[in-house]
Amino acid sequence: MPKKSKKGMLLPPAIGYSFKIVLDLIRKNKIQFKYVPKLIAIVIVNLINYPFRSYERLFINPNYYKKKIDHSPVFIIGHWRSGTTHLHNLLCQDAQMAYATTYQSVFPDTLFNKLGRFLFRGFSTLLIPGTRNGDNVTLGASLPQEEEFALGDKTPLCFYFFWMFPNNMIQYYNDFIRFNNIDINQLEKWKADYKLLIKKAIKNTNKKRYLSKNPPNTGRVKVLLEMFPDAKFIHIHRNPIEVFLSTQNFYKKMLPPLQLQSISSEEIDLKIQDIYKKIMNDFIKQKESIPKGNLIEISYNELEKNPIDTLSGIYTALNIDNYDIALKNFEAYVDKLKSYKKNRHKIKKSQLDILIKEWGFTMEKYNYSIPNSIEIVD
Repeated sequence: MPKKSKKGMLLPPAIGYSFKIVLDLIRKNKIQFKYVPKLIAIVIVNLINYPFRSYERLFINPNYYKKKIDHSPVFIIGHWRSGTTHLHNLLCQDAQMAYATTYQSVFPDTLFNKLGRFLFRGFSTLLIPGTRNGDNVTLGASLPQEEEFALGDKTPLCFYFFWMFPNNMIQYYNDFIRFNNIDINQLEKWKADYKLLIKKAIKNTNKKRYLSKNPPNTGRVKVLLEMFPDAKFIHIHRNPIEVFLSTQNFYKKMLPPLQLQSISSEEIDLKIQDIYKKIMNDFIKQKESIPKGNLIEISYNELEKNPIDTLSGIYTALNIDNYDIALKNFEAYVDKLKSYKKNRHKIKKSQLDILIKEWGFTMEKYNYSIPNSIEIVD
């Protein structure tokens, strides 16, 4: 069996994209010379993958376009670093919950082509590290993953293009989360591709209800309701100060192997501040559209302190069955996590003052104060 990478992601997931989208990204963005070898590697792997994904798109995908999604999906939403991954991994212990795997998120159209899957699953094992660089979370080709990377596979509406082109982060938010200035036909194609991804994930995991964890969806509630009027939502929130520091650290660790253009740490901090304000404000406005009984909001702290009680509350509030059946799996998973080590953080007082000013609206709304666990330095 191939050994996992110890250096983090070796290449951006664009290796599984439509070649037309890869060319379009190259044409529209400035790629610095030092990243050209990485770009060449992306193009080579993408071209090797081309016949396999083309076969699946022509002969396999049409069968899934016709299928129905029998159970309304459950969407885990929340700003990055708020506990979405932890909650997703927990809920995926329920045997009824389908999910996109890490392999599907990178090669969404080399999923049921047997030869292609054999070749590229082994490659993805080399590509994916054993733990995620930013937070030590366990990774693996068959483990649950968010689907945002895969949403850029055939339709160029993917917020995570910013990992390759971080200077465009704000533009990508407006275009691919708010869908500003996006042609209606292109948006409808994106919706169809999303539904296709869900149907294939249900088949791939052999489960019945799709469970999504995709932080960009925090700002897409309105569009998701257009697709699934009875969708259920779990919004997890966390102390904004902890979110900022964790996001800052996460970008520092995750960007280098994925980026195709440079960006300063100061610019990243400004973009983190702006994106947080945008996505939290968008969610607060849009959540009123969610039908009564289809939204629950929880805090990361309560999930961490009382995971089993929190899960019970989620199942009750959203009227999801099978909790009693899944309980043993939940308890076993929680027990395994007792040795998990979280990162510790420091913050400059000047940065803290900015955050309190800019993000105070969520601190007030969700009753947060400056956490005692964070060291404040001059």
